[in-house]
Amino acid sequence: MQAATSHLPQLNMFSPATSFRLRISGVLLVIVMTAAACLTQGALPSLDKQAQEIDRSLMCPVCPSETIDQSQVPLAKQMRTAVRERLADGQSRQEILDYFVDSYGSDILAAPTKSGFNLVAWSVPGLGILAGGVTLALVLRRMRAHPTEAVPVVAEPQASDELDPYLVIVDEEIRQALEGGRSTGQVLPAGERGEE
Repeated sequence: MQAATSHLPQLNMFSPATSFRLRISGVLLVIVMTAAACLTQGALPSLDKQAQEIDRSLMCPVCPSETIDQSQVPLAKQMRTAVRERLADGQSRQEILDYFVDSYGSDILAAPTKSGFNLVAWSVPGLGILAGGVTLALVLRRMRAHPTEAVPVVAEPQASDELDPYLVIVDEEIRQALEGGRSTGQVLPAGERGEE
């Protein structure tokens, strides 16, 4: 068998150190190319990125609970086109939002404005979290100040003499069930149970 393989050329043209360097270089090349592809894919033109942010800030007047970014109805498509046209004309984000609020009312905004009664919607969650944190701190402080005593381990209760007849019946029924027999379900007096 060795004679047949001795005339084949050796496939290992590089030394082990050179082969290792080539492998590492290949892996690094793949990593760099992948990172470059990911970075160039994520780069959106600034106008399109701004338009998408505005689209996510406006609710669709036709679709319940959808922004114009999510909705596929013709009105939402027209609104997205209007956003892009106004951005191309040089209008700011706030000017575009104000235009839609003037046209459709304040319900068109995905997030309520931070003024008037809407200020309650913005402040209540923060106040709730703050109140919960203060309550938790007070409870933990009180628990450290008044530690509870260790609960003593209670020994297993001993069977009283009143339960003995019933326990014998249960034991007998279990034994008979395992053997395939039937229990009479009667409580026998202490002398007849075979106890001494």
